[in-house]
Amino acid sequence: MSSVTEESAAAMEPNTPQPPWPNAGYAWYVMVVLIIAYTFAIVDRSIISLLVQPIKADLGVTDAQIGLLQGLAFAICYTTFGLALGFVTDRTNRALLLALSIFVWSAATIACGFAKDFQWLFISRIFVGLGEAGVLPVAGSLIADYLPPARRAKAYGVFLLGGTGGTMFGSLIGGHAVALSDIVRSFSPAFVDTLHDWQIVFLIVGVPGLAVSALFALSVREPERREKTQAGGMTLAPLIAHLRINWVAYTTLLASCSLNVLCIYAQITWAATFILRVYKWTPEEVGNFLVLPSIVGATSAFTVGWMMARWIAKGRQDAPMIAALVHGFVSMIIGPLVYSAPSSNLMIPAYLLMATTSNWSTSAALMGVSHITPNQLRGQLTAFYTLLSGLISLSAGTYAVGVLSDNVYTGPTGLRWSLVTVYILAGGLSVLLVTLGRPAYRAAAQRALAWSESR
Repeated sequence: MSSVTEESAAAMEPNTPQPPWPNAGYAWYVMVVLIIAYTFAIVDRSIISLLVQPIKADLGVTDAQIGLLQGLAFAICYTTFGLALGFVTDRTNRALLLALSIFVWSAATIACGFAKDFQWLFISRIFVGLGEAGVLPVAGSLIADYLPPARRAKAYGVFLLGGTGGTMFGSLIGGHAVALSDIVRSFSPAFVDTLHDWQIVFLIVGVPGLAVSALFALSVREPERREKTQAGGMTLAPLIAHLRINWVAYTTLLASCSLNVLCIYAQITWAATFILRVYKWTPEEVGNFLVLPSIVGATSAFTVGWMMARWIAKGRQDAPMIAALVHGFVSMIIGPLVYSAPSSNLMIPAYLLMATTSNWSTSAALMGVSHITPNQLRGQLTAFYTLLSGLISLSAGTYAVGVLSDNVYTGPTGLRWSLVTVYILAGGLSVLLVTLGRPAYRAAAQRALAWSESR
């Protein structure tokens, strides 16, 4: 769907016949390639979380510095370039833009594999963030032009299978780093023998991304844009006019989703280390276990799309806000139960229950933007979510857990209470924002629906 305001309605193109939708089979092929690309994005982004202990041992870094590597280092370009790439997404060939983005983050991940100190690893992570800044704006825009509105909620949910797959593969690869590194050494050049196991893991996950970049560039076509405004050129006037009316809807939706995703990144960043420290599992045991919640999380990619589509069909135009609200309650209530569990036998079922909504907020953000935004503003407003996600979810969240562990909840089990604190605060604030913003979002959705029906 698309959205209008009193000030931006005049910018809409006149009623003209819309071109036919792309072939359904090819559209779903593009979805598969997007899922593969997003899978590698999440693997490259999160693999470091399974390598915390050996990196600390070899480079002598603290928990706070690990938080910086996983948060701020990645987010510096992920946030600052996100808005610029959103602007470019709305005005250029999106397929080639994403192919270039995949190449950049894959090459930067390979560079992580040759890091000799904290500074090298920090700079490499910056460029991983630069490449991944284009993922959500481009993917969100492409999906909206490949699939009609009635299928988008489910399509965004399916797309997020890439996130679940990335988490699962990252867990397996990180948990079995030693065995995989030995295999790579057996057929690699001699210089690989000088690398630590964790460095080789970065090469294992980075190199295939180069092939994915080539696949995207060669096989994904740029679709024709539809539901357009007259937002061409370099002016920001249509965006400003649109936000002037709808800023409360966007801010509360995207900020609440970012807070929920903060909890997901805290989990991705620190859960493995938490289990290693508190329950004394081996790295292999941790890696094998984390596959299970990833599989459960895969169901959330389907359930959120199905639920939002069902709510919208029943007239609940604020379906993305409802999804964010549910996720917020899960973060606030179930998350603390996971990390305060006195034994792993109690932690496991709570962890799996929490995983049932792991993809809800990202899908809600993508669908929520698509639902109330004109085509040629979607990249920019999805990039605004990338900005909030980088600043709130990645930077503040992962760093806060590390700082609390180093300075407040010290001791071998301090990570437990650091995570509990972050989950309660982030989940509670998310619930509050959604509650306050739902009326504004409903009004924005009604304006979008009225304009769409008028065409």
